[in-house]
Amino acid sequence: MRYRVLGALELWDGGQWTSLGPAKWRMLLAVLLCHANRTVPAERLLDELWGEGRAPQSAAKLLQTYVSRLRQTLGDASGGALITDKQGYKAHGYRLVVEAADFDAHRFEQLVEEGRRGLDREAESPSPARAAERLREALAMWRGTPFADVPPTPSVEAETTRLGELRLQAVDARIDADLRCGRHADVLGELEALTAEHPYREGLRGRLMLALYRSGRQADALAAYRDLHRLLAEDLGVEPIPPLQRLQQRILTADASLLEPPAPRKEERPAAPAARPAARGPRQLPPASQAFTGRHGEVAVIQALLDQSEQIDQNDQRDQNDDNAESGSGRPVVIAAIDGTGGVGKSTLAIHAAHQLAERFPDGQLYVDLHGTTAGLSALEPAEVLGRFLRALGVDGSSVPGDADEASAQFRSLVAGRRLLVILDNAASVDQVRPLLPAGPDCAALVTSREMLTTLEGATHLHLDVLPHDQAVALLERIVGVERVRAERAQAEEITRLCGRLPLALRIAGARLAARPAWPLRTLVAKLTDARGRLDELRFGDLAVRTSFEVSYDAFRLGGRSDDADAVRAFRLLSTVPGQDVSLPVAAALLDHPADRTENALERLVDAQLLESPDSDRYHMHDLLRLFASERAEQEEPEAAPAAALERAMSAYVATTQRAVTLLDPQRPWPRHPVEGAVVPLRDHTEAEAWLKAEAGNLLAAVAHAVTQSDALARLGIRLAQALQWFLYPRAHAQDLQTVNELAIGAARRLGDLESQAWALDHLAGAHWLQHSYEAMRATLESALEIWRAIGHQRGEQRSLCNLADALSELGLFEEAIGVQRRQLALARDTGDLAAEVIGLGNLGRAHRGLGRSEEALTCFKESLEHARRTGDVHHQGFAMYEIGITYMEQGKFPEGRAHLDEALPVWQRPGTYESWRGHTWSGLFPACMTLQIGPGPH
Repeated sequence: MRYRVLGALELWDGGQWTSLGPAKWRMLLAVLLCHANRTVPAERLLDELWGEGRAPQSAAKLLQTYVSRLRQTLGDASGGALITDKQGYKAHGYRLVVEAADFDAHRFEQLVEEGRRGLDREAESPSPARAAERLREALAMWRGTPFADVPPTPSVEAETTRLGELRLQAVDARIDADLRCGRHADVLGELEALTAEHPYREGLRGRLMLALYRSGRQADALAAYRDLHRLLAEDLGVEPIPPLQRLQQRILTADASLLEPPAPRKEERPAAPAARPAARGPRQLPPASQAFTGRHGEVAVIQALLDQSEQIDQNDQRDQNDDNAESGSGRPVVIAAIDGTGGVGKSTLAIHAAHQLAERFPDGQLYVDLHGTTAGLSALEPAEVLGRFLRALGVDGSSVPGDADEASAQFRSLVAGRRLLVILDNAASVDQVRPLLPAGPDCAALVTSREMLTTLEGATHLHLDVLPHDQAVALLERIVGVERVRAERAQAEEITRLCGRLPLALRIAGARLAARPAWPLRTLVAKLTDARGRLDELRFGDLAVRTSFEVSYDAFRLGGRSDDADAVRAFRLLSTVPGQDVSLPVAAALLDHPADRTENALERLVDAQLLESPDSDRYHMHDLLRLFASERAEQEEPEAAPAAALERAMSAYVATTQRAVTLLDPQRPWPRHPVEGAVVPLRDHTEAEAWLKAEAGNLLAAVAHAVTQSDALARLGIRLAQALQWFLYPRAHAQDLQTVNELAIGAARRLGDLESQAWALDHLAGAHWLQHSYEAMRATLESALEIWRAIGHQRGEQRSLCNLADALSELGLFEEAIGVQRRQLALARDTGDLAAEVIGLGNLGRAHRGLGRSEEALTCFKESLEHARRTGDVHHQGFAMYEIGITYMEQGKFPEGRAHLDEALPVWQRPGTYESWRGHTWSGLFPACMTLQIGPGPH
């Protein structure tokens, strides 16, 4: 078995990487991996999984069950890879045997060590080039934060910290290797970002100083030292380490020996060609942003494209020596096309990368803003741009052709033998870009556009998303100042959230704070918190988020394509749907269009970067774009249209949820309130389960939003909460269940809907039961019973009486529980409700067992089982068989008990049955009980 933890915890099952389902299983495997090949005492595992001193009485048995299930998952039922170390007949601890090659964390450490040896100047044959290769391979194994999907335990937290520190050391070592290979320009941007994120790491600061100095930026290198000196003196009261002080002195005296790294052996020379003396050529790059942050992966891809191209060139050179082939004849021009929504930082990335690459193109760098999406300006014609390029390359203005095709041919001829970098910023279309591309194999082009230029031949496409959380905060630090941001870290993180981690929004927010040094960050948080005014706050000087969005929107609104009107309307109305994303069927209901027409409109928005499509039929809108779309809907849609559209979408959610929970449990009676709405086609239990899991977040958000709206929408919100009960409760989603039912209670009270209020109170009691809050459960059910009796709803009264009896039993009030349960059974028998008798008899039996009356309990359970079989109620057959088995166990009748538990187990392993009961996972509870009472054996 292979494992990887440098990201989410995953196992290789022979065909693909998969994750473990239950959280406790992931925690157990993670702790064992943290101590791979070492025995972890059982007592420590209990503390890791439940918290020190907080393990329940059943925890030891549950741990045995988790270990058993983990062995089955690992395909090792005999215990070969997961070994039980015993003291006597008891398990002392567990040891997971793992080969280094099968565990990414161990392999990562091996590669880092190999890289370090390659950098050891005292080694027999140091090799910076090979060291850089090994360290890059190690760092490429990282997929995110270690153990990203594992709930924290002491071992996991400690190992995550250790691996994170080791990764930072590996990055530092890899940069050292690159500097020794002469790649100072390649690592400069990364070093600037890293020193901003880790200002106290003096080794990184020294490498930044060296890279700056070698790039001809002596003043910046000295400024980097002064910044560190001030930071250490003010914060820690210390001086920089002596090696850094000596480096500063050498830079101050312009020590020429610092300019070149030690010469590598011939076979280790860097692939990048030596820089030639600067030729006279255009240097049109705009200044790089001083606040540029992150984007290391995208910059690395662009650099790798050029490295790969140069490797092809070296191969061509060898071929020329062999057969006089023309050098470079098989090498295409490198084209990197960067796309992304407005304000995501495409231009900033392209210009930053261009500065990093400039020394590779000594014959010049051409830059043009094509005004593809510039407010108030038309996109530039190719002929005009070619005229600019030709004149910049020395062609007399009178010799520049007026025809675009002729000018393009002249441009390609002129640059064919040169090493030239062309930056085509803010392109409108492929047709605008094609004539402007150089054809020489030593040239390269960086193109930015809001649309993905998919038909641009030979281009490598880089889609730019919003910044990761840590990089978004780092960008704010670079604009506002590290000390100021770190003094109000929580407020800084809230600003990044409210800005949706969109670089343009963060730059504006940062600029406003920088211009108001007396403002605490919480002042801006307060201004941005009001969603209706947020876009007004996100403008400063000539920058405005709303203006950036308007350009893309107006291109649709004023466009001539037949499907543009559908796309514009879809953009506006999608802002009304709560949740993280929306599926195609729900969007079709929202728009009241067929699915194919809806899909065409949504895909047009995706092409224009006004919408994202994380999956084949799901769509997501950035939070700030949603606010902009909401403004447009309010201004441009008919007054009643947004509410009507949301009502159609909510009806689809309610109708489909009702259909899904019916498929999950066809036998269960529950209050059905038919809703006329589009129903997502679901054929069976599996599809119903998958749909509910995929939509769970959206459905919860829909309830929260709908109950605050009109009466019609509030009723739909209540109906959705009622239907969700039968998905959330069996899966023990207690907090979500509590939230939606508290919302439903509030809405039902506002509407004066007593029946819905009573149902929501009853369902809220289920959330209290899952959280073991039995006093709260009792009070909630007593409130529900008052309403049921007031409106004469006997079925509801029976249900709440059953649940109240259960709460009283949990509180140890068994006699009171028996009285309540007998009242419920009398109602059930009077109305001939056999299904209600099934539940009531089970509760009555548990109350009798609580008083030690095992024979009375068995009589109740057996009668309950008989009725459940008559009604086809599979769930309560499982309950009854379980209760009979446990009662026999308590009487010492182990064979009878085991027989009933064996019969019950398959019932609870069926898809869609209750995954939690009294805080335990059913799939683990039965084997634990059987192991405890009747010894090990096949279950």
